[in-house]
Amino acid sequence: MLSRSRWFLTAVVSSVLLLVTSCNRVSPIDEARSQNLLLITVGSEPSTLDPHRCTGSPESFIMSALWEPLVDWNETATGMVPAAAANWEISEDGRTYTFHLRPEAKWSNGEPITATDWVRSFQRWLTPSIAAELGNFGDPIVGAFEFRTGANSDPDSVGIRSPGEHTLEIELTEPDVLFLDRLTGYPFFPLHEASVEAAGGFFNPMADFLRPDRLITNGPFTMTEWKYGQYVQVERNPHHHAPPRLNAIRFLAFDNLDTMERSYRSGQLHIIDSLPASKIEGYREAQDPALVTLPRVGNRYLSFNTTNPPFDDTRVRRAFALAIDRQQLVDAVLRTGGAPALSLIRGTKDGHQPTSLITESVEEARQLMAAAGYPEGKDFPAVEYLYNTLDRNRQMAEAYQQTWQASLGVKVSLRNEEWKVFLDTRRQLQYQISRAGWLPFSPEPAELYELVTTNSPANESGWSHADYDRIFDAARQEMNPKKRYQLYDELDQILLDEMPLVPVGFYSRNKLIHPSLEGWPANHMEGMVWNRIGFKD
Repeated sequence: MLSRSRWFLTAVVSSVLLLVTSCNRVSPIDEARSQNLLLITVGSEPSTLDPHRCTGSPESFIMSALWEPLVDWNETATGMVPAAAANWEISEDGRTYTFHLRPEAKWSNGEPITATDWVRSFQRWLTPSIAAELGNFGDPIVGAFEFRTGANSDPDSVGIRSPGEHTLEIELTEPDVLFLDRLTGYPFFPLHEASVEAAGGFFNPMADFLRPDRLITNGPFTMTEWKYGQYVQVERNPHHHAPPRLNAIRFLAFDNLDTMERSYRSGQLHIIDSLPASKIEGYREAQDPALVTLPRVGNRYLSFNTTNPPFDDTRVRRAFALAIDRQQLVDAVLRTGGAPALSLIRGTKDGHQPTSLITESVEEARQLMAAAGYPEGKDFPAVEYLYNTLDRNRQMAEAYQQTWQASLGVKVSLRNEEWKVFLDTRRQLQYQISRAGWLPFSPEPAELYELVTTNSPANESGWSHADYDRIFDAARQEMNPKKRYQLYDELDQILLDEMPLVPVGFYSRNKLIHPSLEGWPANHMEGMVWNRIGFKD
């Protein structure tokens, strides 16, 4: 047995060794930095990384590291810079886009990339069997709508051609105010046909090509790991024409904002994409340099399933919309720094503001419910609000639930689903009211208006309005801003009258970015240029 003095000495030495070990322990972010590895989370587990079938924000960040578009946003997202295309021209009538591809461009397996690869990829995206979530982005292209909807089965009828090995030509039916901006987005990313074909078929939506040992891409990084429910890791593509500063990026999946923020504070992450509302103000008051707050083009809104009662009744939809106190939601629940939304769009870059705004009024909301046959909520059927799993979404859902109970006398139950299941539920119209949001590929408001057009795959409300569709088509083809804004005003009025969706708030992004990093984009489109991001010397 040790004497008391020897025991005491042993305990002291052990404590000192433990303290020294703790002090010398390297945090995950420091260890990662030594490997030039970025640790980041952008939210939920990806639903898919097939760029032709995707529609989610978490996925878009990962895909932007794996693929390169024809053109990309400049650092301030105010104009376009060359990407996969070294340069391009647009015809005087605004209908023909000619892209001159980089002749030195290669896939991540070292094979050359040709214009035919881009043509075939666009044809896959528009093929009906792929059921592309954003296939409507191709509708301005000659023959694209007919092809993707099955009216014409000939892919060569679509106005996408390769007149030369490194020349890609796209012909539109009419000028389109959104088209060039949207080319920055993942629906227009190219796929390596031979590898997708070998994994189950190039035109097979279930082809198993998204595995690290099979996926071949054209961007600055290539996928090396995908541990489901944990992370996706990408590493530098040695064949890319613009090598990134980072060796690798690990995108970690998180559904809980508090866990995400604690992981940042404990040195497990360099960047987190969002913060719990309860923590944002603390970082602001402390003037923590890690906190980055930026407005983001987009809208948080609610979507109704208008194909079934009770939300097939415009009066009920309007009542639910008018009963919401948006300023209170923004100030007390969201607390992100975003603004309440009384219209679908915030405005335009040159100052146009919407003229048809929601007028919040509990009294008018109650009158509408009474007119629809539900005075003080009497005989109103049981309805359910759907949201995807995230703390902030739950808090918003509870606030809506309380508001509608107190203001309209109706009971609304809540249901949450994981991201992938949530997306499928909405697509199948298996809901009544749902949380929704859209972060556009273009700052031009037309993309937000397109959300509820009849032929948009993103229209998950079942609502259809012939006049709205007609005015929208005219607006997107109108290149004169003043005339286009007049058409936007007409669309706003229809949305105000019909209320297929309910604008709630404009986005503001709050991120924590470790001070050791530089080059993260500070623009309203979150345009990612991965080769600029790296650790400071």
